[in-house]
Amino acid sequence: MLPRLIRTVIGEIPSRSRAGVARRLIVRANAARDARQYRVAAALYEEALRFNPENARIRIQCGHMLKDSGDLDGAEEQYARAAIDLPNDADLALQIGHFYKIAGRPEKAEASYARALALNPGWREAERELVSVGGAVDGASIPHAGQDWVVPEVLPRGDEAPPAVDRNILRLFRLGGRRAHSRWGDLKVMRGIEAIRGYRLAPGPLSEIRLLIDDKLVHSEPLQAYPVAGGSEPQTKYVFNIWHDFSSVAPGRHVIELAFHDASGRRVRRHRETILVAPPLDEDTRPDSDALVALPAEASSIEDAINARPSMVRTTERRLLPDPVRTILVQRVDQLGDLVCSVPAIRRLRALFPDARLIGLMTSANAVLAEQLALFDEVVAIDFSESPSERRRVLPLEAQDRLRRTLGPYAFDIAIDLGEGDASRALLLLSGARFLYGFKDRQSPWLDAGLDFNVHDPVNGIEIVPPSRKMLLLVEGLGIMAQGQAKPLANPDRAGLAALGIAEGQRYAVIHAGARLAYTRWPYFADLMRMLLERTDLKIVLFADDMATAERALAEGEHSTRVHVIAGQLAFAQFDALLAHCALFVGNDSGPKHLAALRGAPVVSLHMARLNWSEWGQEMTGRIISRRVPCAGCGIGLDGEDCGKDFACLRHIRPEEVFAAAQDLLETAI
Repeated sequence: MLPRLIRTVIGEIPSRSRAGVARRLIVRANAARDARQYRVAAALYEEALRFNPENARIRIQCGHMLKDSGDLDGAEEQYARAAIDLPNDADLALQIGHFYKIAGRPEKAEASYARALALNPGWREAERELVSVGGAVDGASIPHAGQDWVVPEVLPRGDEAPPAVDRNILRLFRLGGRRAHSRWGDLKVMRGIEAIRGYRLAPGPLSEIRLLIDDKLVHSEPLQAYPVAGGSEPQTKYVFNIWHDFSSVAPGRHVIELAFHDASGRRVRRHRETILVAPPLDEDTRPDSDALVALPAEASSIEDAINARPSMVRTTERRLLPDPVRTILVQRVDQLGDLVCSVPAIRRLRALFPDARLIGLMTSANAVLAEQLALFDEVVAIDFSESPSERRRVLPLEAQDRLRRTLGPYAFDIAIDLGEGDASRALLLLSGARFLYGFKDRQSPWLDAGLDFNVHDPVNGIEIVPPSRKMLLLVEGLGIMAQGQAKPLANPDRAGLAALGIAEGQRYAVIHAGARLAYTRWPYFADLMRMLLERTDLKIVLFADDMATAERALAEGEHSTRVHVIAGQLAFAQFDALLAHCALFVGNDSGPKHLAALRGAPVVSLHMARLNWSEWGQEMTGRIISRRVPCAGCGIGLDGEDCGKDFACLRHIRPEEVFAAAQDLLETAI
C-alpha cells in the first residue's frame, strides 16, 4: 500500500532537481505528520532521504515517525545515522534518550541523556531525564544525591554553575491561533491579523526575517538581537514578533516560510510549515478576547493602527459560557454500562441548567434506558459501531452528513462528550455547538474546554477513580464556569492609617506602581497622579519600586502635600487596612490589586496581555484595562526580551484612559 502511495505522490511532482523532489516529498510528509498518519509520513520522509540523503534533520523526523508508528528497529537505524552526521547535537542526544526510554532500554537511555548533558552542561531537561532513568548528575556536587527523597529539579546549582542555555535553534511561541480540524488534518489556523512570534538561536549574525506565503514574499522586518551567555560557543538570540494580516489570503491550506537573512541579504536559515487560512472574524464575535484584532481594510501600517486604537476597559464580570444556555447536547455513544455510569452526571447537569433543553446523542445500546429514565428532553440515536478491521468506532461519510443535518436545527449552545476516551470526541464537531466540552486529550485541540483528571493505584499505576465520579467532576466544571463572580470579604478596621497621615473619614487613593517583573510596570503613573491631584480632592498613597516615579509625584508643587510615598514594606495588617478602605486603587497586574478587590475596594488594574485578562484580572470589583494585540497571551518569561514589540500591550495604555476609568468608579461610589 505505502510503496504505491509513494509512487503516486512522486508522479504528481514535476520532474526537476533531486533537491526539489525531496522538498516536495517533505511537504507531503509534514502534512501526513500533522494529520497523525505516522506510517505514511515515515514512508514519505524515507523517500525524500533517497533523493537527499544528507538532510540529517529530515532523518530525525523520519525516526520520530517510525517510532510513533511502532517500527522501533527502523527508528533506531535512522537516529543512529543522524547521530553520525550530527555528533555534537545535544537535542538529538536527548531525543535518542527519549527513544530508548520508550523502547524499554534504560541503559542506552541513560548513556544518551548523559551525552546530551555533556554537550550542554546545566541543561535542566537532560538532568531531569537522566535522573529519571537512574543516572547520577554530578553526585559530588549534589548533597545526598543517592537518597530517594532528593528532588533534583529544584536543587540550587550555585553561583559557579553554568547557566541553562536553550538549545532549540528555532522556537516558535506563537504561530497564529489554535489548531483546527480540517480535511488536511489538525492544522494551525491563521485568521485575519495574526502574530508569528519566537526566536532563533544562531552563532552567526542575522539581520532580517522574511515571511513568505506559498513562496511569495509578503513581509519583512529587522530581528532584535540579544547575546546569550553560556554554552561552548557564542550564541545570539534573534527575537521576532510579526503582525500580519491574512485576510487577503484565500481560505484553505497554504505553506508559510520564515526565512532568516544576514546583513548581505543571504538566506541563512528557514522554517516551513503547513497552515490553514480561515476567513477573519469580527471582534464582536469574541468580545472578551484581546487576541482578536480587526482593522479597516485601508489601514496602511498594521502596527501603527493597532497601537493607535483605544484600550479595552472592562468590568470584572466574565462570560465563560454562552449566555444564555438554552440547549445542551449530551453525547454518550457507546455501551449500556457507560450510560449507567453517566446517570448521576446527567442528572447533575439538569440541576445546574434547569431551564435548558437536554438532547441526548445515544446509540441503540443505551437509547432505551435513556428514555425510560427520562434523562433527556429528546434522544437522537445513531449507529456508531466498531469496525472489525480497523478496531475502532467509525461513522461513514453519509452517516456523518445525516447526523450533522439532524443536529443543526437544535442550535446547541453547549455540546459535552461524557466519554473519557477519544473514540467519540470528534463527533462533537458535527454538533454545530458554540461551546465544545469533554475530557481533555491530545487528539482534540479544538475543544473549548477540557478536563484532565486521574488518580492512580500506587502499585500498578492504573486508574482507581470510578467513571461516574469523573463525569460528575466534568459536569461540575460547567457549573463552575456558569457561576457569577466571587463576593468581597468584610473589611478590617482602620487601625494604623493615622500613622500614614490619613484622618478618619478622609478619602484617599492607593497607587501601586510596583510589580515583581519590571517590564510589567505601567510607565505613566506619575501622569495619572497629576490628573488625580488636579481634578479630585483625593489624598494619594504611592507604593513605588523606582524612586523616579515618586520624585515626579513629589514635584507637583502645591499638590505634593497630598502625596504620601511608601518605598519599603508595611506590616501586613496596616497594608491590608490601607487597601481595604481606599476610595480608589490603581495598580499593575500584581498581588495587591487582587487583595484590594477581595476587600471590595474600587480597583483599576493595568493588565499586560502576557496573560489573558479574564484569567488574571481581578475579580469582585472595578475595571480591567488591557489592549487588543494579536500576540495576546504570549506568556513571556522573566527578562521580557522575547516580546519583540516593546511591550505595546502595556505602553500604549494612555493615562487619560486610566483616569476616565478611575473617575467612573469614583462617581459610581458617590
